[in-house]
Amino acid sequence: MDAVTPDPVDFPMQGANQTGLTVRHLTIVRPDGVPILRDTSLDIGPAEVVLLVGPSGCGKSTLLLLLGGLLDGGAGGWDISGTLRCDGRDMDMAEEHGGVGGVVFQSHALFDELDAQANLRIAQDHAAPGRAPPIDAVLGMLADIDPHQAVSACSGGQRQRLAIARTVLSNQPVLLFDEPNSGLDIVSSRRLVELIRDLCRTMGKPALIAVHHAAELLPLADRVLVMDPNAACLREVAPQAAALEAGLTAAAKVTEATPGAPPRVRAWKLPGGVEDKRHSRTFWFAHYVASYMWLLCASPVMLLYITAGACITGFVTIWFGFNYYSYGGVLKSLLHDETLIGLGTVQGRVALPLITTILFVARNSAVIAADIGNRVLTSQFRAMSNLGIPGKTYVFSAIIVSMVVGAVVLLLMSLLLGAWASQETWNIQFPTQYRPLFQTLFFRNVVTEDGWPLPVMGWVVVKAALSGLFASITSIFIALGPKSSSLDVSRSVANAIVAGVIVALLVHAVISAVTAI
Repeated sequence: MDAVTPDPVDFPMQGANQTGLTVRHLTIVRPDGVPILRDTSLDIGPAEVVLLVGPSGCGKSTLLLLLGGLLDGGAGGWDISGTLRCDGRDMDMAEEHGGVGGVVFQSHALFDELDAQANLRIAQDHAAPGRAPPIDAVLGMLADIDPHQAVSACSGGQRQRLAIARTVLSNQPVLLFDEPNSGLDIVSSRRLVELIRDLCRTMGKPALIAVHHAAELLPLADRVLVMDPNAACLREVAPQAAALEAGLTAAAKVTEATPGAPPRVRAWKLPGGVEDKRHSRTFWFAHYVASYMWLLCASPVMLLYITAGACITGFVTIWFGFNYYSYGGVLKSLLHDETLIGLGTVQGRVALPLITTILFVARNSAVIAADIGNRVLTSQFRAMSNLGIPGKTYVFSAIIVSMVVGAVVLLLMSLLLGAWASQETWNIQFPTQYRPLFQTLFFRNVVTEDGWPLPVMGWVVVKAALSGLFASITSIFIALGPKSSSLDVSRSVANAIVAGVIVALLVHAVISAVTAI
């Protein structure tokens, strides 16, 4: 890991325009009813650097998000109350959700579509009014970074300094850091806090730093707060290793009798020995097939999507077919039988199969590219390989099976729904006609004609199946490209949609040309 910052510069303490943070009677209750903090007060003075420590999952990040305006009271079931004063503002936290702090996220959250300099400029252009942040000090942190460098090409330390610089330029009253030393060695961690401390002194703004491993940061912190999930409160301890260890030990002790304490024990069950029954590879393959079959074919959104396309096509075919094919409807009664036979042939053989396939392939090409692209970006396939799991075999095979089977099943469903919508539309236009007449004429050239070597509808099914097959393979191939950021995943999604639809159109065109269907 590279150094977080060059040797720190001794910035002078600024006496004017300093801000502090005061919170009174703060209560945060999770949607499941477990309190994170209850009737807690918090004071951070101007230019103070305060460490916030506590057991994993105790709510440190939640507190930062709340102060940053990213956790709305009442939204999603959160129960939040208390008052806040900062930068001359008084806020009722149960009613107002505006933030008072700029958050430096653990993941950095840099904008992949912008280069290093643009990441800073966009924050500066949208900064809160007031005293300008120390531009020279900010730029001094970035001397080893090319301003036009893509953020995906920056090292971990460089990305972290960019994220800090961007937050400083946003000119928020308080600086909030979520696990900034995660993944850093001791020297880099200390340099990071030195940087934060010097920035706070320069700007006269406080910093609250949520950390899990705080021992190496203690000499540079002004104060240390321990979040105690047992008592749902903040406890201040001396910035010394022994006091911190004692505070964390007390905060981590959870008993069954602790009111409102989050449960720490779960009933896990795993095979304990070679004699225990373990799931086979067939089981895991079936698991992936079932997961992707639901995601790509059977989810309510997908069924609604295909249903809407089929019903709209069925309506349009009959309504506009009779009104425009029959000379504006003048001869629609006279040409009724021939028009209905023709419309049924076009809808069943060409229109619905093509429209359904395009809808199916376009949506699922995006889903496949996003899913696999994320797995590549987060090294999931590499982890599977390292663990001896044939991840690519499971995932790719399950996707292909789901796409082929789903394309055929949803096409058949679409044909039935389209025919139903067509018949209902026909009944509106010809209310005195018998329903059996529609079925006799509409399906005449769809289910009774034979082709070679398959019946007519057999070729329609083949077009759907091959479209699903080749579109899935194409999307997988595109998604497997190198990924260094979420922007790369987005590009692969867009490319997969275009390529998948083109492949589906080519399949339909080639088979239609060869079979004249």
